[in-house]
Amino acid sequence: MASHENQLPWDDLASVFQLKHTNTCQHSAYNLHVLAHPDSKTKLANFLDVFMRHVSEESTRQRKQYPQKYRVPNEDEVIISDEVAARITPTVRRWHPEKYSPSKDEHFETFQQPCLKELCIHTNESDTCGCALPFKERKMAAFQRDKIENYCDEFEKYNEGAYRNLNVVKTLILHGEMDAILRSCAYEGSRLPDWWEEDECQCLPPDLGWNRICKYAIKIFIILNLLHFFPESWGKDGVPVDDYRNIKAYQLAIRSCTKTGYLGGVAMYPHWDFFGVKKGQFKWFPKPFDVPHWKHFMRLERDGYCFWFHDDDTADDGVGLKADDESTERSPQDPNEYHAYMLTFYPYGLISYEEFLNFETPVGYQINPSDVTHVRWILCQKGLPVEISNCILEYADYTPRGSLPLSGKPLHPQCKQELDRYLDYCWQLIVRCCMLGYELKDEMDIESLLRVEVKNSLSELFRCKCDGVNKLLEDFDLEAPDESEVTA
Repeated sequence: MASHENQLPWDDLASVFQLKHTNTCQHSAYNLHVLAHPDSKTKLANFLDVFMRHVSEESTRQRKQYPQKYRVPNEDEVIISDEVAARITPTVRRWHPEKYSPSKDEHFETFQQPCLKELCIHTNESDTCGCALPFKERKMAAFQRDKIENYCDEFEKYNEGAYRNLNVVKTLILHGEMDAILRSCAYEGSRLPDWWEEDECQCLPPDLGWNRICKYAIKIFIILNLLHFFPESWGKDGVPVDDYRNIKAYQLAIRSCTKTGYLGGVAMYPHWDFFGVKKGQFKWFPKPFDVPHWKHFMRLERDGYCFWFHDDDTADDGVGLKADDESTERSPQDPNEYHAYMLTFYPYGLISYEEFLNFETPVGYQINPSDVTHVRWILCQKGLPVEISNCILEYADYTPRGSLPLSGKPLHPQCKQELDRYLDYCWQLIVRCCMLGYELKDEMDIESLLRVEVKNSLSELFRCKCDGVNKLLEDFDLEAPDESEVTA
């Protein structure tokens, strides 16, 4: 563990849970189960308090690296320097790659081709360009764009420019380039508080805001550190095992931090890259790739109506959803009617990790770096030069996904160094969001918001049907009412 994790009372938090292979209160899933002990509430509350204290102290310490007070930049002032722009542009390209022809609402005569492998030089405000990070997006004016309320399917029509700037802000946070964001906050009308939590419209989940950066980091930070205190899930008789990958909370955390909708992917980049999950591998509205195989987790909608699927981000998988026996027994007349089957709950903790990865989208074998070395050796043994062997590997897209030495096995001893680096990075993301929230303290209470994110993470990972468990996870930090205030 990195130093930040060691300062938190993980052992006390772990003592609140028991690892059970079968939890009847969670569709018989393999998961950690909350122990309803008299001191569980105290231990949960203490963990939250210590967590928040360390986040607050570290964000205050890091804020001292920047000017105590910024002057308000004018709208034409460039607040993202050339050096910072060069560092963040590769990440910007992931969500806004260069384009070589104008959009339908842009004029061909004033459209400028992108500057490849260098910063944008198109300084004429009337021009549009295909650069990943246009020069005008580095100016203060870009940070002053209003967020406009919209109807369904009109988010980009009214908020394309403002949302583009939000993604620039997210990218700066991911890279730890906080100076430009802090400078923009000197403007009293900063729009960032409005973008803390946001959705495309009221019909869709709120997955666009910058709260997603710390939300995902908190959830992964908690589950990976917590599993360290359940060694039976990752080691047996001194030999590494991968049982932890089949635990419901582990699978849920990975999917919830990597599942994609139409927008909102920037906050997921660190987690895609660490776990080797592809964009689109998990979706906000899931459906098994192999419906006949997983039909026992589904129900057939009689009228063909697709009800809203509630994942663990918003409701317990199974507490509010229950398939009636008749619907699961009915069969479609032909395979073309499989589209009418809908999940009743996501089978976290009921399927292996490999099945989990392939549940919605087939991904096949997870390639390790050692596999690439071995295959290159085989090709060279056949008499091919290294250069040709590398071309074959590149053409076949035979490359590892994820940053782990052993793909998808973060708790393996060989992956410890990369795991520590990743956990420290998650911690830094939480701290940076807290620092930004303090800068906007007149418009938002970041400490309260972060406390909610920690509580929500614990609730989403470990809720169940047992009496009192969900209430404990939701209310453990609430003070008991004074007896004099209790009314009959």
